[in-house]
Amino acid sequence: MQKITRILFMLALTFAASTVLFAQSAEEKAAVEKTLWNYLDGGTYGDTTRLIAAFHPSASMKFVDNKTGEFRDVPIETYLNNARKNAGKTSDRKCRVLSYDIDGTAAQAKVEIDFGTGMFHDYFNLLKINGEWKIVSKIFYRIDKQEKGG
Repeated sequence: MQKITRILFMLALTFAASTVLFAQSAEEKAAVEKTLWNYLDGGTYGDTTRLIAAFHPSASMKFVDNKTGEFRDVPIETYLNNARKNAGKTSDRKCRVLSYDIDGTAAQAKVEIDFGTGMFHDYFNLLKINGEWKIVSKIFYRIDKQEKGG
């Protein structure tokens, strides 16, 4: 009888531990998604408060210019200053969070922004800093869509 009691106790303990881990994981997923949607919706609706909230102040943006092939390394402040010029302006685009992966206080994510004549695939590195998820680096690839019939 003691053996059955021990087994039941261990099963209950395992269930309780997995429930706590799942709850924490669900909270972390929601927090990462919130940061990603601050970025996406901030850009779509010209909400610079949300856009700025998504990034750590020391974040960087790196990409290869799709027209010149040149590598670009842009401080996030430059990107945000350009975004401020469009504050309050809504963009016609569709956004999706394609994937993300969280390990402790680090995460990676991929999002897609379809703006009609082109599409961005953005890749982010995020860190949980002082209890908040922040994008610390962004790289992207821009796809220009071919005009039909042309």
